[in-house]
Amino acid sequence: MKKRKLPRGGENIIKVLDIGGPMTQKQILGSVDQPERTVRYGIRRLLEKGILKKMSNLSDMRSVFYFLDPAIRDNFDFLVDEKVKVSQEA
Repeated sequence: MKKRKLPRGGENIIKVLDIGGPMTQKQILGSVDQPERTVRYGIRRLLEKGILKKMSNLSDMRSVFYFLDPAIRDNFDFLVDEKVKVSQEA
């Protein structure tokens, strides 16, 4: 598979969602140390590429949850490496 070029900050967004599970945009902003505009742009580009999916937040219909597409998750080597490091420490 051809290597995809991620938007600026996209790798951090993917790592946060991989570890924390589905999150709203506000939760992602609180988890990464990046400007709001960069995070919004990263989320939008990752949605366009099909890396992220979104689902309705039933407790607050003004926001949505973003999550990693499970079929795409294994294509990112940096996530697999991170999981190995975490499992070795535990």
